Amino acid sequence: MRRADLSVDATKLYKSHVELLQAWERTKEYWKDDNSQSFEDEHIAPIGPFVKLLLDASNHLNEIFRHAERDLASPGDD
Repeated sequence: MRRADLSVDATKLYKSHVELLQAWERTKEYWKDDNSQSFEDEHIAPIGPFVKLLLDASNHLNEIFRHAERDLASPGDD
């Protein structure tokens, strides 16, 4: 049976978020007005907590999958 593993997708999400933040930092070198700050406050900053929440949930689900795989591999062993 193929084991479910969310770590690859979680890694992609993390790397994409890092790339976004790096690109935003480069953009801020040239875009330095009130609209820039509003954009950051409304669109960039809120992403971080959601990414953390998704990564934490992914790690938790991977742990559940590991336990389920172990339990299904040896049923009846308590």
